[in-house]
Amino acid sequence: MRTAGIQPRTGRGRAAIIAALLLAACTSGHNASDKVVAEAYDDKLYWSDLRLVVPLTASPEDSAAIARRFLDNWARNRVILHMAEQNLDKDQINVEAQLKSYRESLLTFAYEQALVLQNLDTVVTGTQVQEYYDKNIANFQLKDNIVRVRWFKLRGDDKKLVKRVEQLWRSNDKEELHKLEVLLARQGTAIVDTHEEWMEFSALQQQVPLRPENPTDWLQRQQKVTVDDPNGTYFVNFLDHRLKDSTSPIDLVEAQIRAIIINQRKLKLVERMREELYTNAVANKDVRFP
Repeated sequence: MRTAGIQPRTGRGRAAIIAALLLAACTSGHNASDKVVAEAYDDKLYWSDLRLVVPLTASPEDSAAIARRFLDNWARNRVILHMAEQNLDKDQINVEAQLKSYRESLLTFAYEQALVLQNLDTVVTGTQVQEYYDKNIANFQLKDNIVRVRWFKLRGDDKKLVKRVEQLWRSNDKEELHKLEVLLARQGTAIVDTHEEWMEFSALQQQVPLRPENPTDWLQRQQKVTVDDPNGTYFVNFLDHRLKDSTSPIDLVEAQIRAIIINQRKLKLVERMREELYTNAVANKDVRFP
């Protein structure tokens, strides 16, 4: 690389020279007297290019520092670009078509997204969800056993307390169950209740030490289960379950179905808008086939 008009100097003297040249360039503009400040292979960098990156309000020292960084980065980039052009084959070098295609794709996508935001109907009714579920039920097979449960852990090894809690817990009498809740509250024991949401049985096993050899068969025979660990006793009430490879309940996949329906609408909307835009362009003779 050769630099024109800059001799090796240091300190404030060089900074003042660069700042003065920059100021002169600002007043002269880009014309025949525009000075070449750097060359790399067949590329030239002019003062009119350099001045754009240096604020007019910068001090001489700051102007010189900014100019040096810009010159250095410019030269380094030109070196690597030159080596790429020398060593890559024609197919690798020809990026213009790729850039043009990429730009067109970005513009098209941005425009279509704007149109979709203005026109897409995002309201999905429960009836529409049910209809999609019924028509595509084969696509909603469970990959794991799922359960709805209500469980708690009684800490400690007080056998008398455990016996009393289990007695109340296994009762179907509302008054007895209320006594259980009061007793657990006094013990500081929280009840985990997922009766409104499904959870995978494998996720429950991460919280409760249930280790059946065959969960699918085991779940079908369980309702209320107790299991011990070194720190206490778990009381697990299975409220409902669905087995692996069976059909997923609709409430578990409702959000997924709504997203699918909206995405289908989006694709149809984009296709229709494209066709309408093309038809109008042909009608207005903006598109012609001579």
